Amino acid sequence: MYKKVLGLSLLLASSSTVMADSVYSIEPTETKTHHEATSGGIGLVIGTVAGGPLGAIIGGSMGVMAGNQQTKTEIIAQQKQSILALENELSLTMTQLSQSKKDNEASLTQIKTLENEQQHAQQQHRAESIHFANSYQFDIYFMTNSNVITAHSQKGLIKLAELLKNNQHFYANIEAHSDWRGSNDANCILAKQRLSAVTEQLVDAGSQSEQLLATSYGEHANINQGSWGDELFYDRRVTITLNYFE
Repeated sequence: MYKKVLGLSLLLASSSTVMADSVYSIEPTETKTHHEATSGGIGLVIGTVAGGPLGAIIGGSMGVMAGNQQTKTEIIAQQKQSILALENELSLTMTQLSQSKKDNEASLTQIKTLENEQQHAQQQHRAESIHFANSYQFDIYFMTNSNVITAHSQKGLIKLAELLKNNQHFYANIEAHSDWRGSNDANCILAKQRLSAVTEQLVDAGSQSEQLLATSYGEHANINQGSWGDELFYDRRVTITLNYFE
């Protein structure tokens, strides 16, 4: 009889499915592991040899329990490795995040520096523009009873028009004059003709009419009143100065 039981035990030990279904059915919904089946079979053999059928049952149960414990140990070890890998990945992510934060702070600092430099450059440019406007003066001189602009003066007006186009805060203050000779009305008309000739030249060269502030004085703002000499040449003029407005 013991030989039959021993043979049965060997058969059960060789089949993990039989062991899982017939020997140990505490958790019937779970598939038994290789360790449980193997340990259960070994337990059956030892139990059969040592104590007959009852020993086979006890030995098989103890073997399955031992195999189950071994399986749990391996699962725990695997879980520990997975946790360690996740911790390493988290540590790497935190390091990268910290570096990104430092890079972002450095970028913000650089942006702030560039903004300060730009603001300083704008302030300096504004101060230089105001100084240039305050020191600018362009005089255009005419022959007696003439409003014809010389070629040299035309070149200067073209450069002035380019300056006005590129600087919207510049405004040209244009003042036209004539010498004292002739009647007051005739001198006023002549000054207006000179004023129109200059402003039209600037507009034709590309400057905006809104940037031109034109005034005709005739003979009322002369430098040489009553003189008959060559100095009257300086009264036959159009004077252009610049103003800076924002």
